[in-house]
Amino acid sequence: MENKGKIETGEKIQFRAKRGKWFVVKKMDINENTEDIEIARLLNSIDKTINKKILEFLPFDIKKIEEMADEIYQKKKGRVKEEDIANALSKLKSPSTTRKLNNITELKEGKEILKIILNNIILERLGIKTKLDTKLIDKYIEKSSD
Repeated sequence: MENKGKIETGEKIQFRAKRGKWFVVKKMDINENTEDIEIARLLNSIDKTINKKILEFLPFDIKKIEEMADEIYQKKKGRVKEEDIANALSKLKSPSTTRKLNNITELKEGKEILKIILNNIILERLGIKTKLDTKLIDKYIEKSSD
């Protein structure tokens, strides 16, 4: 006899999303043998998935933000110079950049969202990581278990 009213117990993480053709499931059952770093890894993976998709669902032309980023700083091969960092950060905070954001949205909150996206693009291009990489966590787990 099947118990359809069964209540699940135990600790777990479950993330499910379905929107159009996009479908993702990430889950983990947690028990006494589950290490905190494994939980952190899954949560980071969920965060990465969410952050990629957020840009698709925001009502802004992300291509325009990419174009603005190209005007501020284009990634180059080799080491990033301190003057490149200073110049890029100066351009990010300039009134000119704020005016360009006005062409995308006039709402203050919209401009703040776009500034954060633009900041993250530029920082990544400068080699300044703003998010944990799941692969890095995997390497850490692998090397720490040796």
